[in-house]
Amino acid sequence: MKPTYLILGLALLFLLLISCQKTGSRTTPINYFEIDDQKHKIEKAAFVNLEDNPVLKDMKALLFISDGLSFDANSNRELKIRGKGKLMGFIIYSQNNEELENGDYFINLLPQFKEGDIALGFYHLDWYEKTGLILYEEGEGFSLLAGKATVVQKQDLADLKFNFTTEEWKILKGEYVGSLQKNLIKNNRINPILRGIKNGCKENG
Repeated sequence: MKPTYLILGLALLFLLLISCQKTGSRTTPINYFEIDDQKHKIEKAAFVNLEDNPVLKDMKALLFISDGLSFDANSNRELKIRGKGKLMGFIIYSQNNEELENGDYFINLLPQFKEGDIALGFYHLDWYEKTGLILYEEGEGFSLLAGKATVVQKQDLADLKFNFTTEEWKILKGEYVGSLQKNLIKNNRINPILRGIKNGCKENG
């Protein structure tokens, strides 16, 4: 009988260890971006068309927000971000207005842009709606200089993994698996970096 009790005891211990591991894994957010060894949880993501602008008409913004921020829109579907928190995003050249194609997206800071190029990336760890701009502007936040994002669409879910080098020569990496809020537009601003894109297009045109 003793071997039977011993086996049952070991089995229960094994199940307990598995349960503890699963419980512990839940404390680490699946959706996050990490910089300076600090993980920041991503609560929501949005896929935004930058339309009604001849320079940005094929640009799409992919935005990620933390707890404390929320996506909102007026009657014209114009994107608003409310609250205070962490904001990260990148602007992709894509002629597909509905969704991202599966594959790798690399940062390319120089026009002319090809399908899937990331023309601009940025992050801000203390973004505030009363003072912040949704799209990166010089002097606010930090830009991403190199790296890539990998996209895999699974029905209504997007699986995104990214690894970038920032202008501070730090590594920013992360992952988001979930739905993307869509049917949003942003068209009322061209910031200095995007003006540079515009000028670059003219020079190369």
